[in-house]
Amino acid sequence: MSATHTPGDHLATQIPAITGIRGLAAMWVMLFHLYEFSHRADLSFGPLDFSPWLLSGYLGVDLFFVLSGFLLVQGFIHPAREPIRLRVFWRHRFRRVLPALWAQLAILLGILAATGSALPSLFEIGTLFSLSFNLWANDTALNPVYWSMPVEWNFYMVLPLLALGFRGTRKRMVSTLILLVASALAFRWLCIWSVTTYGEEGVVLARWIIQLPGRIDQFALGMAAAWCVLHCRPTARFVHWLVWLGCATALGLAAFAVHLGNYIIELQQPWSWLFTTLIGASFAVLVLGVATARDSLASKLLASRTLVWLGTISYSLYLWHFPILQGFTKVFARPVGAWDALWLVGLILLVSALSQRAFEQPFLRRDRAPQHRDA
Repeated sequence: MSATHTPGDHLATQIPAITGIRGLAAMWVMLFHLYEFSHRADLSFGPLDFSPWLLSGYLGVDLFFVLSGFLLVQGFIHPAREPIRLRVFWRHRFRRVLPALWAQLAILLGILAATGSALPSLFEIGTLFSLSFNLWANDTALNPVYWSMPVEWNFYMVLPLLALGFRGTRKRMVSTLILLVASALAFRWLCIWSVTTYGEEGVVLARWIIQLPGRIDQFALGMAAAWCVLHCRPTARFVHWLVWLGCATALGLAAFAVHLGNYIIELQQPWSWLFTTLIGASFAVLVLGVATARDSLASKLLASRTLVWLGTISYSLYLWHFPILQGFTKVFARPVGAWDALWLVGLILLVSALSQRAFEQPFLRRDRAPQHRDA
């Protein structure tokens, strides 16, 4: 996961609403876990019930994947700039992702050691620090939200090659997008087929349904949205329509996801292989609309100071919210209550802001100076 950026994501700095979307995605994931730790407290107010959008908050990770494709491909396909050098791209990725992750790993491992809790094996610790644990398991008990990070990390490895298909003409871009979406759909269908055909033996393949290449379509949809922003000049009326279309379809699909339940685990056809593409497409339409219709109401709301600040700390917010919520339940041995939620959210935001300042900003400042020379 991550709400991250690189020298190519100039649109994020030019368009505050894109940073606001990062903040919204991070808060959505946090509120989802907060709702789960509250044992799904009743949040209905008369005819209004917000629980469907809290229960589908895990889709904030899907939004992050789309945003990553949208932001990171720009350094390779911007028509007015030379493509970013690979060593510069990966150097920025290392500096952007690893310091905050490694700092948190050291802190969490230190807490386990200090409290006499069982520590992960040296092998698992090594795979956590290298973001390679997905080769053996989808997630880790140390911090379950880590599951999405190898997905992004693997995407960084293939992005320079994928970006070649998004450079040039509309026909080339569309062909590449169709190929990547079709590949993801086919791979997810193959994962499901392996379980239905071979039972438990097929799970070895099926667990990759949430990893790459099972998620490559969402990154590709974000990349296509970036191509459209850089190469197309749609009318103001059309892009305003795009914003509301993206909002409406995303909210509708999020509520529908709650109705489906564990559609991936239960292998519900066709949603287990199709839903990821649909929600990714709705997010891509939203991002494209917001990036091109900067004067729309949705764009102005997303560009609010609060959401932009949340977007700035979104990576640390993603990293820290779950350990803090989990720590509360272990210390107090009870679900999160209404008043607990208020101070816990404040604590999470404080820790995230401190993490961002201590473990992200110093490395981001180091990247700003060479950014314009190398990008």
